[in-house]
Amino acid sequence: MREVIERIIDVFRGLGNELRRTGWFVDGPESTRWWGGAESPDEVVITAILVQQTRWEVVGEVLGRLRVLDLNKIERIAETSPEALADIIKGVNYRFTKAVRLVKLARNIVSVGGLEGLRSMSNVRDFLLNQDGVGEETADSIMLFALNIPSLPISQYTKRVFSRVLGIDLGNGYSSWKGFLEEVLPRDLYIYKLVHASVVTIGKQYCLPQKPLCNQCPLRGVCKYAVR
Repeated sequence: MREVIERIIDVFRGLGNELRRTGWFVDGPESTRWWGGAESPDEVVITAILVQQTRWEVVGEVLGRLRVLDLNKIERIAETSPEALADIIKGVNYRFTKAVRLVKLARNIVSVGGLEGLRSMSNVRDFLLNQDGVGEETADSIMLFALNIPSLPISQYTKRVFSRVLGIDLGNGYSSWKGFLEEVLPRDLYIYKLVHASVVTIGKQYCLPQKPLCNQCPLRGVCKYAVR
């Protein structure tokens, strides 16, 4: 298993240009730019909420508006009314609900000392999961890309790509996949970010639910599904 995982990571290391084309900016381990070119941890948190069930291209446009208005900061979001924010984030699906959730999340983060205070908490993941609209994947994404805590997000792409490549079936449970992958992968901030960005990209571009493009997939040389 270790040799296969190393080969998979080697493939991911060579995907820099393709990742960039799909919105992932491979950078240093602690950089937030991985997350769609986010310029700060605040922008990661804000867009992690906005991108749910919304195309990243739309969220990028909304983020541009927030930057102009200096609303790309958690503290500024916390001072904004949900009604005003909902008007600013037009284009995002469920914008009224997300505005309420984002303002509440921002205020709760400010109450624990901001993102630095949140990062120093012993129960960061529990805190995030107790926020409205923050599920496991969003919580782990915020931890990994905003707080630089190695906690691997598990998307549907993660499950599909790794189940096919490794020839395993762990079902659809989030915790089973998270536990397995965090055990077999090196516990490394850069590797976790690289793995998440890579499986999302490969899942969208090649490892499709129906009629996957195995002959074009970068993982075809190591994937058990591709050589069946």
